[in-house]
Amino acid sequence: MNPEDIVPLVTERLMLRPAEMRDAAAIHGFRGDPAATRYLSHGPLTAEANRQRLEDVLALRTASTSKWFNVGWAICLRTSGEVVGDARTWNSTVLDAAGVLSAGKHPFQHAALGYVLHPNHQHRGYGREAAGALVNWLFAERGISTVVAGVYEPNTPSIRLLRSLGFQQHPVPPAEQDTAGKGYPMLTFHLDSPRHSPA
Repeated sequence: MNPEDIVPLVTERLMLRPAEMRDAAAIHGFRGDPAATRYLSHGPLTAEANRQRLEDVLALRTASTSKWFNVGWAICLRTSGEVVGDARTWNSTVLDAAGVLSAGKHPFQHAALGYVLHPNHQHRGYGREAAGALVNWLFAERGISTVVAGVYEPNTPSIRLLRSLGFQQHPVPPAEQDTAGKGYPMLTFHLDSPRHSPA
């Protein structure tokens, strides 16, 4: 899936476009920051680790198909083009022998959402603006019926963000609560598409 195949998402203050290698330095500005990575699945990344992660993200997007996808997004300010965060939308992380994405953790009609902002740009509503645009993209452009998101329990700003968009917490936490050794319970939230919600 080429970045040209994905139309950038434009909101009041932001533009979300497929991430590129040219974004590596900007992304390292927050993915290398302990404050930004406190509640991510990884700790602060070195510049080399950040580049490798971005290469992996781009490879997953390239391997995506019309059915199975994994897209990394750069969250940019409309006024300046500055990259202030990044995000992921995916329904698979599994590459088959031919290097194509195939059925993974989520059912075909379910997709996951993740996001992070540079600490200098937090608490301004950018996260909600970006996440809302991506949820709408998943529903309208990818035909997803349910979006899921995982959040560490102490990450109250992200929990408030998801709830403000209508996400509901799963009543039973998953058995595997911490996948990154950070010692926090992982809470899972979901949001059903209005087209697929029960009447």
